[in-house]
Amino acid sequence: MHAWRPLLASDLPAVSAIAEKVHPDFPEDDAVFADRQAIAPATCFLFEVDNAPAGYLLAHPWRLGQVPALNTVLGEIPAQPDTLYIHDLALLPAARGTGAGTQIVDRLAGAARSFGAMSLVAVNRSTPFWTRMGFFRYDDEALAAKLASYDSDAQYMVRTSVLANSV
Repeated sequence: MHAWRPLLASDLPAVSAIAEKVHPDFPEDDAVFADRQAIAPATCFLFEVDNAPAGYLLAHPWRLGQVPALNTVLGEIPAQPDTLYIHDLALLPAARGTGAGTQIVDRLAGAARSFGAMSLVAVNRSTPFWTRMGFFRYDDEALAAKLASYDSDAQYMVRTSVLANSV
């Protein structure tokens, strides 16, 4: 049995443990995970396999063409957000192959309708997955320094057709 459910504050230790395993090269403080869940609880989720945490997704409203700095507490959503920014999608090996990634992106598409777009920074060679989900590379020299803080392969990606592929 596996399913996505809303992320609760009590789930944050599991999120931190999953992040350490999935994104060891992109460490973030627990305060960052707590911040995302607090400012956008409707778009943060935990994935469970047999009632055990096996993945998470953190997303929040943001400004298109802007990237929040890695490991930064935001405190609030900016005025007039125009994208649903996917801060992180992390799945443990137990969750892979379940369709969890596609399911949650489809679910987010509904939440993103009012913004008109979804955006993210693709890392860990995830660009092919995000391309299959309808995202495209968005090149902007103004983002180069922030993207470099992730790694040399990081790419800012956008999906403007939030209804494409949605269920």
